[in-house]
Amino acid sequence: VGEINYSLFFKGFKVNYFGIEPDPKVFECLTLNKISGKETLFNLALSDEVATKKLYLDTEGANTSLTYFGSEKNEIIKVTTLDALDIPKKIKLFKLEAEGHEKEVLLGSLNTLKNIEYISTDFGPEKGMEEDHTMIDVNEILIENNFKLINFNNQRMIGLYKNKNV
Repeated sequence: VGEINYSLFFKGFKVNYFGIEPDPKVFECLTLNKISGKETLFNLALSDEVATKKLYLDTEGANTSLTYFGSEKNEIIKVTTLDALDIPKKIKLFKLEAEGHEKEVLLGSLNTLKNIEYISTDFGPEKGMEEDHTMIDVNEILIENNFKLINFNNQRMIGLYKNKNV
């Protein structure tokens, strides 16, 4: 909903904010939370391909995902890769929270990863009906792409990675 944009703004940081949110109702909130009017917002999902897919909705529980988790409520949405968005310049921070779909997002971001300095990722137990975590897959991909885990929150299963080349 744009809370990182607000936090950075109120701390005095001027950023070029890109918000990507597939859930239509959450995207409305993200749009309402614009600060400068210069934010670039996308109402779509990131994955490892450009396509249309079923998005399983749980707006109130903040569990909306491309991976089926038991919700029969869904919408067909646009899906793209981060690489296909072709975001110019360096990216200071990429917040990756894809409700169990983190591996696929990273696989669609391999070209862009070299331009990202930090990645914060939620890899808790949210993937599918089995509620698998994505920590091992995410960690492997990021290490293979020159990232180093520099901080970890065990309570929320969140990792902060730094690109060793940036």
